[in-house]
Amino acid sequence: MKNIILFADTGIDDAIALVYALKSPEVNLIGVVSGYGNIEREKAFRNVEYLLELAGRTDIPVIAGATRPLSGEDPDFFPEIHGIEGLGPIDPPIPEERYANRTNFSKLFSLIKDHRNEVTIVNVGRCTSLAIAHYLSPEVMADVKETYVMGGAFNEPGNATEVAEANFFGDPIAAHYICQNAANLTIVPLNATRNALLTPREVNLIDARSDSPLEKLIKPILDFYYEVYQQLEPGISGTPQHDLAALMAALDISGLYEYSKREVTVEHEGTYAYGESIADFRPGTSNCFGPKCARIALSINQDIFVTNVLHVLTNES
Repeated sequence: MKNIILFADTGIDDAIALVYALKSPEVNLIGVVSGYGNIEREKAFRNVEYLLELAGRTDIPVIAGATRPLSGEDPDFFPEIHGIEGLGPIDPPIPEERYANRTNFSKLFSLIKDHRNEVTIVNVGRCTSLAIAHYLSPEVMADVKETYVMGGAFNEPGNATEVAEANFFGDPIAAHYICQNAANLTIVPLNATRNALLTPREVNLIDARSDSPLEKLIKPILDFYYEVYQQLEPGISGTPQHDLAALMAALDISGLYEYSKREVTVEHEGTYAYGESIADFRPGTSNCFGPKCARIALSINQDIFVTNVLHVLTNES
């Protein structure tokens, strides 16, 4: 079992990752850092607390993350993809204004110090909060065992622009910093997560086996997500679970991914390629070594992915 701190901007796929983390016997979720991204920070924070309340896990601390990228610019949000409140058709009965003035990175640092060298960070939103944590206390962050980031696209089209994936595009300054400085870093990009699909049939199976208020949310939010993706990518067989796929990478599931190791930079100064993740995959190149070398998931075994997700989310664990 891994001690995991989840950094999220709790829209739909973040919510599914959180539900999986709460249900998996392989995950000891010790905290959630909730920042802006798919939606405003206050709504993301509210969504995490709402899901934890439904799960009966209000013992898990929620930490308020960043409200905007390191550039200081106003962030763009995506209500057309995740719904106005971030959970598709669900309107959590908690006012977001309750969370407007919170910040508690000291709690994050306490969690890491209490589990020194035994914490895995999984970042499935913008990299801003994670970068701020490194800026504020590099000594404490050095005690993190490993970091997993959902972001980037390598030799692959982006989903925010022609070349940039949304998490990296949302704060390329922070993404570049993390790619260059986080120790024991694994990046799970669109190359893999685009194929981490759950079909409507699989979602219906999960729903048929659901036995709690938390699990009853899975079908309505993924049905909403499916309709969105039918507009974004007509004919796609299911919904890509980008954030869940990144969380599962941290669990060392045999055969799930194929990896390569490269040094990664993120374009954070230009215009046309702003947010693009860059690594050297030219013929003749090979795995790198050293502190700036990141492990990159380049493909996913969809059968293993689906089998594992169904096992956990249909209460077979």
